[in-house]
Amino acid sequence: MSDVFETIKQTAVNAVEATFPVKLIFGIVQSTSPLKIAIDQKLSITSTQCVWLQGVGLAVGDRVALLRQQGGQQFLILGVLQ
Repeated sequence: MSDVFETIKQTAVNAVEATFPVKLIFGIVQSTSPLKIAIDQKLSITSTQCVWLQGVGLAVGDRVALLRQQGGQQFLILGVLQ
């Protein structure tokens, strides 16, 4: 019975997440070569997971705004926060 409940629960969660294909998040640049951005204490991302808009220059310590693709595998770096 608990398997049925878990399946229903996961289906509901997936349906809600599907309505929000991206999420705005913030990070701090830890290094630029190679690129490493800390999202929180447990998660850091690298250049293989990122794409960014032309003209975005990053420096260590910059606070950046990112859009996370649903599933968390790809991040769009929008720019540096002031």
